[in-house]
Amino acid sequence: MRLIDYLASKYKVSKPTTMLSCEAKAFGIPYPPESGWLAKYGDREFTPDIAKTLTKSLTRLIERDAKNADSAKLGLKAIERAYLQLKTKPEANSSDFLQSKAWKRLRLEAFKNYGNTCQCCGASPSNGAILNVDHIKPRRLFPELALDLKNLQILCGDCNEGKGNWDMSDWRNKT
Repeated sequence: MRLIDYLASKYKVSKPTTMLSCEAKAFGIPYPPESGWLAKYGDREFTPDIAKTLTKSLTRLIERDAKNADSAKLGLKAIERAYLQLKTKPEANSSDFLQSKAWKRLRLEAFKNYGNTCQCCGASPSNGAILNVDHIKPRRLFPELALDLKNLQILCGDCNEGKGNWDMSDWRNKT
């Protein structure tokens, strides 16, 4: 999802014209936005990190600023819709799952969270290892966990191949 999609969903319009200062800050946009801001920044991706930051900011705004509380509530609902969209697309067992934007975004998030080292044997690219993001509980048996960061771990190619999609060993925090 892009910034323009988030704001369009929030305000139920095709071309949004406004945003809150906390939304601009979360997306790294100067506030108040200058003329042409939507064309310049509208394609910025709505990432899980932005969603977390924005959820905290909007929740605080609801508690502290009655004037902007309604807009903040609309923002929280738009974030929920964005997460629902990420969770329901693509089909976990489809052949194009590993090429989907949702998977690629989550895969990057897994590397950020768990590092660049095999969580089973400790191998890393500096040792020549090729790293994979593994589903602890396999997609074919647990499709509802296909896009759940808590169901992912980093494994080298050898460990990932050895584990296969029948083993559910969780190697996080073992090295």
